[in-house]
Amino acid sequence: MKLLNSFFRLLSYCKKYILIIIITLVFSTGAIFAGMTVPYLTKEIIDNVLMVKEFERLNFFVGMLIIAAVIKGVTMYIRSYLFQYASQRIVYDFRSQIYDRLQAQSFEFYDKMRTGLLMNRVVGDLNAIRQFISMGYLHIFESIVSFVSTFVIMLSLSVELTLVVVIILPFVYFNTSRMSKLLYPVFSGIRTAFEDLTSRVQENVSGIRVIKGMGREDFEKEKFEKVARDFTLRNIGVSEIRAKHQPLSQLLNGMGLVIILLFGGYLAIKGKMSVGTLVAFNSYMFMLNNPINNLSNIVNEWQNAAASMDKVFALLDAKPAIKNKENAKTLSVIKGNIVFKNVYFKYNDTYVLKNINLNMRAGSTTAIMGATGSGKSTIINLIARFYDADKGRVKIDGFDVRDLEMNNLRRHIGIILQETFLFSDTIANNISFGRPDASFEEIERAAKIADAYDFIMEMPQKYNTVIGERGVGLSGGQKQRIAIARAVLCNPEILILDDATSSVDMETEQEIQNTLKQVMKGRTTLIIAHRISSVRDADHIIYLHEGEIIEEGSHDELIEQKGQYYNTFIEQCYTHGSTNNQLP
Repeated sequence: MKLLNSFFRLLSYCKKYILIIIITLVFSTGAIFAGMTVPYLTKEIIDNVLMVKEFERLNFFVGMLIIAAVIKGVTMYIRSYLFQYASQRIVYDFRSQIYDRLQAQSFEFYDKMRTGLLMNRVVGDLNAIRQFISMGYLHIFESIVSFVSTFVIMLSLSVELTLVVVIILPFVYFNTSRMSKLLYPVFSGIRTAFEDLTSRVQENVSGIRVIKGMGREDFEKEKFEKVARDFTLRNIGVSEIRAKHQPLSQLLNGMGLVIILLFGGYLAIKGKMSVGTLVAFNSYMFMLNNPINNLSNIVNEWQNAAASMDKVFALLDAKPAIKNKENAKTLSVIKGNIVFKNVYFKYNDTYVLKNINLNMRAGSTTAIMGATGSGKSTIINLIARFYDADKGRVKIDGFDVRDLEMNNLRRHIGIILQETFLFSDTIANNISFGRPDASFEEIERAAKIADAYDFIMEMPQKYNTVIGERGVGLSGGQKQRIAIARAVLCNPEILILDDATSSVDMETEQEIQNTLKQVMKGRTTLIIAHRISSVRDADHIIYLHEGEIIEEGSHDELIEQKGQYYNTFIEQCYTHGSTNNQLP
């Protein structure tokens, strides 16, 4: 039942191209019928030309054979082209829908899904589905039309010989059905093994610097060989199943042919059947074998596609954990007042934020410190509504963020992360990513504000220089300045800095902080950092421990409290030998 539901659900994607598909099926039917005239014309040549020696009629039948061949060739060409066109368009719509669904998913979804697995859904699984759409449906239609038409013609030629064929068909069906049941779980395993293989390759390519830096090439090679071996063995398993059942199908077909030749020859000798009819019947028997033999190919295509469809439809049916409410509000301009009221948030049934209460005034700067895992980044995720609070409320200008349209909300927020992600594109396109309609003058102004102008002008193609994936070819400070320019261009009322300078050296950090001070003017700013030097000038500082606020106040107030912030301050002063921070 599940397979049938997938079959008909896949058909629903074909509705948009139903006219093209109908035209294709008409030409396909024409090709089938043109091919079926050949055995009948052969019968006429044998019985009414050769046997009676009326050779003057031969030219007519030869002409008819040529016409049938031309019609079949033309209709086959049109049928193949149209169905390939339709299948490519259907899969294009399919892929677009999957991509839209991926874009709509929340961070929670990506926390649980591997990149290689998602890549396989969009590429590998869809390719298996496309192959079935392009030929599977057509093979099913053509096999049904060909089987029924051929069977009717065979009945008209000889009822006795047709009954012999009917006796053999159940054995062929049973063999094919058995092969189908064995192939489905194997193909499903192959899709899973392929996902593991692509995930392993993706992770190794992304982490190649870590692998080489740690000298772990041999270890990773062994892990890759394990998943590659599993994928190979599963494919061999398919070949083993086919090797057992396909020869049996051929044997049954061969036995049927032998029986027909013996019985048909006997009828011809007794004068109950003409030689031409026996030859024609034998040809139609071969034609009948084609849809029967195609049945195993269709089964293979279908089982492969079905295994992929289960995974793709599961992805399409996955509901986004975060979505807009009906009639969600949009704000053209915001002041930037942010309030957390009794906020709790849990991840995997463990609370990572507990009873958080914050009031960030518009235009003020708030800093958050705390150990790794204390919940700092989760606060960012709740403001931008990448996640929803389990309890309590997060408000911006008095509006619960859950009542605001998500994309509209995020356009008012600029986030600069510790790990800067840059696309493999030009510097200009990376800066204008959030505002693709920005003019060159606006891009250049943002670069100057971010103090990126000078090094950009030293690049080979300046703003048109293509940088590598993740910013390969740029220093950490240069990547961070481009990220700052990207945020500046969007002109957000709320600016979030998530450890934005922790991955650069102290000198570069100081330069970037001077740049950020200009960017932060007039904006509500939230700074997450591990270094005191990044937060000491903030209007308000909070210190998180295991998801709870344990200290808050200005830098001077927290120093006077001599709590965890004070201890961190002293530790960093001694660790870095700082002379800029004077102990009270």
